[in-house]
Amino acid sequence: DWILAKVISQDVETGMFQLADEDVESNKVFNLPESQVVVLGGVDRLSRGDIIYAVYPDTTSFYQATVVQVPKKVGGGDSFIMVHFKDDSDEHGITHDKAVSMQHVMRVPYSSY
Repeated sequence: DWILAKVISQDVETGMFQLADEDVESNKVFNLPESQVVVLGGVDRLSRGDIIYAVYPDTTSFYQATVVQVPKKVGGGDSFIMVHFKDDSDEHGITHDKAVSMQHVMRVPYSSY
């Protein structure tokens, strides 16, 4: 499972990170090794059909998604991507496009394959 978290501190000698869950109601703090932390940013050259992890709207959790429309900039300069989240179909079996900020997207971590 992957969550959106803020780095509180990093011990460069041990490679350990102290992270706070971005969910303001959670108050959870995690101590994780560098191998279990993905720094967001730098995802580019996405194509329709690519498998990514993205933060599900109105949550701080990453879920597997498929790119259905490449990133586009909107109004204030933020880029959004349209995705279909895995296992997110409605009662009629239809999966609706969801817009996700490119700031909340990462490539599928190798450990998830």
